Amino acid sequence: MSWTSSKEVISLLKKQLGLDDVFFILEKVWGKEIGIECIKITGYKNGTIFTQTQSSVAGYDLVVRRKEIVKKLNQYIGNSKIKNIKVSIR
Repeated sequence: MSWTSSKEVISLLKKQLGLDDVFFILEKVWGKEIGIECIKITGYKNGTIFTQTQSSVAGYDLVVRRKEIVKKLNQYIGNSKIKNIKVSIR
C-alpha cells in the first residue's frame, strides 16, 4: 500500500473545486473592482466565475458590466483566463 502525501491530496481537492491561484486572486480584487458588496464569488471553473446575490438589481448591474469586469479582472491575472461571469439570484 502506498501513501499519498497531504500536499498531493490538497492539490487534487483544490483542482476539483476550481480553487486554483486564479480563484484566490479573484477573491482578493473582486470587491475593489466590482464595487458591489452584495455579490459574492461562489466558484471558478474553466474560465467562468460563478457568483451569487440576493439582489436582482445588483445581478442586473453585473450582467450589464460583465465585459468591462472580465477585462479588468484579466488584467490582474496577466492573461485572458476569465471568459464569463454567471450570476445566480437567491
